[in-house]
Amino acid sequence: MNWSPTTRTFVALLVLLSGMGAVGTTATAANPAVQLSSVSISPEDPNTDERVTIDATISNLENSDTTVEVRDIYVRRTGTTDEYARIEDVGSIAPGGSLSVPLSTSFDTAGEKRLTVTVVVQDDDDEYHRYTYPVYVDVTDPNVRAELSSQTDANAETTSVTLTNFGNADLSDVEITARVGGEVLERNFLFDVPPDANRTTTFDTSDVGAETVRFTAAYSAAGEDHEKTISVDIDDQSEIPGEIRLTAIEATRTGSGVTIEGDAANLGGTDADSVLVSVGEGDGVRPTPPSAEYFIGAIDASEFATFELTAEAEQNASAVPVEITYIVDNERVTTTQRVSLADADSMAAGGDRAASSSGRQPGGGSDGSGGLPLTAIGVGAVVVLAIGVGGYLWRR
Repeated sequence: MNWSPTTRTFVALLVLLSGMGAVGTTATAANPAVQLSSVSISPEDPNTDERVTIDATISNLENSDTTVEVRDIYVRRTGTTDEYARIEDVGSIAPGGSLSVPLSTSFDTAGEKRLTVTVVVQDDDDEYHRYTYPVYVDVTDPNVRAELSSQTDANAETTSVTLTNFGNADLSDVEITARVGGEVLERNFLFDVPPDANRTTTFDTSDVGAETVRFTAAYSAAGEDHEKTISVDIDDQSEIPGEIRLTAIEATRTGSGVTIEGDAANLGGTDADSVLVSVGEGDGVRPTPPSAEYFIGAIDASEFATFELTAEAEQNASAVPVEITYIVDNERVTTTQRVSLADADSMAAGGDRAASSSGRQPGGGSDGSGGLPLTAIGVGAVVVLAIGVGGYLWRR
């Protein structure tokens, strides 16, 4: 069929106008002023298989012209359809109002999780709108580590028992039982013990005499039941001397530099004074500033203190020797504990941890070039200039 130019123009206009009418039917309503104003994670650094709550706050701003119905809110792994949690038909939000929605989930593997929280709302014109919020969660494997310690008073009338949590998982449903022989003397219950904390309970041991009391702490952690037991000779009033041990150690490599962080814990029953931790000399390892040694001071019985050390380690070095010196019962004690670099090497190779640097490198300037400092260069320039001016004036 041969159409005239006028006919072809008229048909094209009809097609264009019909297309504009189709788009208009799906976009008649303006987007409501809705936003995901905040998203919080509890706990912030969860362990694997630990229950995690993601609390999302949805706000319908005051300048919004519509009430919205929250139809869906869900959490997915970023870039996928893998879904961790979802809640539907949450409720409505009027202009100026907000709504907080908690979603619960857990993670069965360790590592950094990149998540996206998405909320879908419906406005008064039955239009749907979607809003997203990125979330990053660092999940670790649980480390259950607890110690029991005790202290009997001078008259052997009471014995205090302390449960200390050196791991990264909460100790819950804590029950400490005192037994003499096979008979239960007393049973006490404690509040939950979070990481890096302790709880103490006291037992009446005035009628025990010279017998040995067996204290057993039963608790739950990381989804399993655990027990810790100590035996105490009530008639023997000599306390277990203080003993310093490094726990919760983390080593990080940055080039040839190594940073070691952790806790120095007193596992004994008496206080330890003048506690000093320092990097020792080893195969391919040497101490370096700024923290070649770290003075902690006093650590009470069943307590701990944090420390940080820095060292230089060759790539083939497998461990850093850390010397621990302290005074307990008026005697100086020196021990050495080796800190493995295996985890630090794997993290450096995998790039899971961002390298950081203080700007101080061996060999001279902040960039390690070993050149003269800028101050010395400036002083030299001034001296040369002064000699030149003096010579000129003398010749005149």
